[in-house]
Parts: sequence; structure tokens; C-alpha cells
Amino acid sequence: MTKKPLLFGLSLIAAAGLGYAAGNAKDGAMTAAGELEWAEVRPDSPLKLVVLLGDRSKGEYAMLLKMPSGFVAPIHAHTGDYHGMNLTGTWRHSFDGGAERDLPPGSYVFQPGMGMHGDACVGPEDCILFIHQYVKGDFIPKQ
Repeated sequence: MTKKPLLFGLSLIAAAGLGYAAGNAKDGAMTAAGELEWAEVRPDSPLKLVVLLGDRSKGEYAMLLKMPSGFVAPIHAHTGDYHGMNLTGTWRHSFDGGAERDLPPGSYVFQPGMGMHGDACVGPEDCILFIHQYVKGDFIPKQ
């Protein structure tokens, strides 16, 4: 698959999710980026999210995750696999024990469940990631 069709397809998925975030109107829905309602991942967290599909606390969901420039997450895992795509900024991802890789917008990550990994947002721009999991969201720090 070439880069342009892949990016086009992922853009359509993200656009569909944004329509879901605006509501499940019978005739569809649209939400401009500036109208998204970002919520804290938890109180006092620098991470923000917009749930696009499902319920992150119960099961399958898709979300936009905003990491501020300079944010570095400790090595951690999630119970289930996740699929992620970088929409803005430079996302630095690493598999535990492996090399870090800086991923520009349009980049994709498949992170296997229970796989330890690290995330950061490098460069001057905040990172916005599209994340999808078939299971509820969680955060398991490395011991």
C-alpha cells in the first residue's frame, strides 16, 4: 500500500470518529477541530483526550490523545493491543529495550498488549494521536 492511500484511509477513519464525537445524529454530524471538548486523562494530568467511539473505561474505544510538547511518559504497558496514528507533532515511541523512533504526522504504531514501551512528544508542537483499542484503556507502569 502506498503512503497516500494509507493516509487518505486513516484520515477517513479519523473523520468518521470526529463525527461520532459530535453525536449520533441520524443524518450524520460534523465537528470542527476547534470545537472538540478536550478532557483531562485524570486530574492534574498534562494529557488531554477526546473520546470518539465507545467508553474507554468499559471496553472498545477510539480517542484523540493530546500530549504537550516535551511530555515524556514513563515505560508502561496496556492490557490490550492498541493501534495509534500520529496526527500532529513528532511522537517518539520505543519498545522496551529497543531503539526510540521519532514519528512524524501520518505515522502508525501497533503496540501489542502487555508490551512495555515509552512515549514522548518531541519538538516544538504538541502531539495529537488517534488511538484505538478493542479493550478498555489502562496504564500499567513498569515495576
